[in-house]
Amino acid sequence: MNLSLVRRVPVFLVLFFYSAFGPTARTFGETTDLDGLAKHLSAVLQTGRVQTVVVGDFSGIEDQVSLQGAFLADRLWFAVLQQEKGFRTLNRGLLHRQVYGHQVTNASFGQAQVEAAHMLGAEALITGKIERRATDLNIAVTAVNVSTGKNISDWTWVVPRTATLDELALQPIQAKGPVYVLEQDGVNTPQCLYCPYPQYSEAARKEKIEGIVVVEAMIDASGRAASVVELRGLPDGLTQQAIEVVRQWHFKAAQDADGPSCVRRRRQ
Repeated sequence: MNLSLVRRVPVFLVLFFYSAFGPTARTFGETTDLDGLAKHLSAVLQTGRVQTVVVGDFSGIEDQVSLQGAFLADRLWFAVLQQEKGFRTLNRGLLHRQVYGHQVTNASFGQAQVEAAHMLGAEALITGKIERRATDLNIAVTAVNVSTGKNISDWTWVVPRTATLDELALQPIQAKGPVYVLEQDGVNTPQCLYCPYPQYSEAARKEKIEGIVVVEAMIDASGRAASVVELRGLPDGLTQQAIEVVRQWHFKAAQDADGPSCVRRRRQ
């Protein structure tokens, strides 16, 4: 009789928790406005008649990859999804499966992402290089033509440093590390066991505010959501409502071939 060992592992399950509230030509630049950056990238992709694009994980100056880079890339990915027009944005989990699933063998992380994007059929890859400064992170965002390797657009996105971002920078993405991203080393998606919806605040009801809150969380080996952070919020307490309810969620922990994992999860 054959037995297989299953291990629970902590996964930085980029918890794209979409919580819907409510009754219902190469360019250069610098911005702190994420939506503005996404609009710019969308316009560049449309002008270049790009059909498919994927957002890769951001790396440090020396090509190190951490949960900080994955989180910031998720923020940009979601913003680009909102500006999708004339092109399709591929799920980042597909890229993770190629890059972190050891199907790409090139030693350079940057080249590995280009090769993975090519394997997925993406015509353009959006990447980022993070430079840490005293009070902010300067991210050199580049859209690259996957076939030619030529840059389509370069932009600098300036993000204020926070304690949460600094903490994520200390957690590298690596094989057999303490935390995994989805699709890394065969890690599966945690299954929701108890996931109530957030409440609509009275203040937001009076102001007739509606929209989507997007948060990201780490799902630990016990299946609990931890380190819940905002990717995209709403006013009048709606973001905090979403964060508080996600902290109550309980999942069947993610697993790799050896057992449960700690994973990042996205949900909407």
